[in-house]
Amino acid sequence: MLKGVNKRVVEVVDIESEYFERAILFLRPGRPDSDEGTLRRRAGEYVRAIKYRPRREFGWKKLLIAGALAGSLALIALGLGGLLPL
Repeated sequence: MLKGVNKRVVEVVDIESEYFERAILFLRPGRPDSDEGTLRRRAGEYVRAIKYRPRREFGWKKLLIAGALAGSLALIALGLGGLLPL
């Protein structure tokens, strides 16, 4: 376990990933102290359980919502401009 200036840190080096070399986890303040072996084991379990799911930039749901909002605003603007009866 490494100790930072203000944070307690666990560095996991053997994470069995072809993409990542290591992971650094910051311990929550106020948690009861555990021995170093327990912290290392729990940190390793946590890192192995992480599943990478890249975030989509602009999915179809967001596109649908954006289109509906744009259409609504266009109708309101036309109505306020006197081109459409409200």
